[in-house]
Amino acid sequence: MLKSKTIAILFAVVVFSWLASGQVLDAAVPCESLVSLSLPNAAVASARTVAAGAFTPPSGNAADFKNLPPFCRVALTLKPSSDSDIRAEVWMPAEGWNGRFQGNGTAGMGGAIPFNALAASLRQGYATAASDTGHQGDSSYAIAHQEQVIDFAYRSFHETTVKAKAVIAAFYGNGPKFSYMDGCGTGAQYAQAELQRYPEDYNGIAITGFSNKSNHVFWQMWAWYAAHQDEASNIPPDKYKVLHNAVLQQCDLLDGIKDGVLEDPRQCKVDLTALQCKAGAGPNCLTAPQMETVRKIYAGPKNPRTGKQIFPPPYPGSELTWYRFTEPKPFALADDFFRYFVFKDANWDPKKRPINFDTDVALADSPQNGVVNAMDPDLSKFVGRGGKFLLYEGWSDTSIPPDRAIQYYKDVVAKLGTQKAKDSVRLFMVPGMAHCSAGEAHGTFDSLKVLEQWVENKKPPGEIVVSRINDGKVVRTRRLCQYPLVATYKGTGSTDDAANFVCKASAK
Repeated sequence: MLKSKTIAILFAVVVFSWLASGQVLDAAVPCESLVSLSLPNAAVASARTVAAGAFTPPSGNAADFKNLPPFCRVALTLKPSSDSDIRAEVWMPAEGWNGRFQGNGTAGMGGAIPFNALAASLRQGYATAASDTGHQGDSSYAIAHQEQVIDFAYRSFHETTVKAKAVIAAFYGNGPKFSYMDGCGTGAQYAQAELQRYPEDYNGIAITGFSNKSNHVFWQMWAWYAAHQDEASNIPPDKYKVLHNAVLQQCDLLDGIKDGVLEDPRQCKVDLTALQCKAGAGPNCLTAPQMETVRKIYAGPKNPRTGKQIFPPPYPGSELTWYRFTEPKPFALADDFFRYFVFKDANWDPKKRPINFDTDVALADSPQNGVVNAMDPDLSKFVGRGGKFLLYEGWSDTSIPPDRAIQYYKDVVAKLGTQKAKDSVRLFMVPGMAHCSAGEAHGTFDSLKVLEQWVENKKPPGEIVVSRINDGKVVRTRRLCQYPLVATYKGTGSTDDAANFVCKASAK
């Protein structure tokens, strides 16, 4: 009790001092004293200072963390329900805090704290936090623990955000001036929920790999079934390069530049008839059964009774990552979701009990499973607080093909109205970008810096310049354009210089 009172007194003193000075402070109280901090529905499991380069992760490559600056590491256990068990960590720079907070999501089906993401944020001066999403290991909890399903769906991220800000305020004597997050895949799932359910949590939110989990898992399983109708249907991994090269041969020059990237793959109406082997098999062709697999993947999952598209298929130009969904075992995220969420059967066999692409859609979207989705286009509360939403999607994302994200953006614009949406919501399509990674893209950019300029300096992103860096040198820059515009070569100058491109309407 005495320690708690001491912290409270110190907290009041440093807050007063901060208000008087207007400065961002380094630590106001010793990190270790935070172990006595009282938080509702939560407990501080540990609080300790980590010296520069001294952090050792529970798993993974310790060398990846050797260049970390000193920081205060606080471990929390969060229990928003009687059945909740969320493990979270808050990392705060011991010096040089930039006054901002970055919330970090996780990948796949969660089950572990993403230490690499925390480290990346810390290196940039952010106070940061992340959780294990409310469970450890696989998703078997979903069979009988609906409160933990809710934690995984959205609550763990919100609770971590709220508690992290309280810890930050106690440590520095003031909370963050601005809060940001950039989520992909399951991280996007949390970002979407924050936009819609908790508009007060963040000032700026960036999303890529827009998530509609109970639907996009059907695409992931569709590709697997297409490649496993029989042994002849399977496409060897090396043949995806052959397929990709055939697509580029037909469509790469549609944007006027032969660079291995389709600027707007919607223009590509590929005809792969010539790719089919004339007889037998060969190294540079696909057999008839393999070509049928290709056609099914390009078509995407459809309801066999109604013909309705369940989830949009991938675009031409994305073939290099198809192998992830046609391997001997189903894609892990989709397998987990159907096994534990939809069918609630740890022994589910996707061959003995194949997915029904008609009736199982409603089962996956049932209230207890559909809670993982966040598709409400009404962002009026978030926008009304001055929030900024940056959506950037890879044309070559095969984990979650981008058309559903594009449709969501259109729905948001329709709901908010064109002008209000223009002030607060922007979509950029990234040629060649894969899921949560650059893939074959022309380069990368810092989405948080874009958000900071937009939120803090009132400078919305008109165009974004991406940079490709090899051996520390910038070897290419290109423009990203606000959807629906497309970067178009002016016709003169280096194609590795963004200055030689202009944003124009697509010729599709």
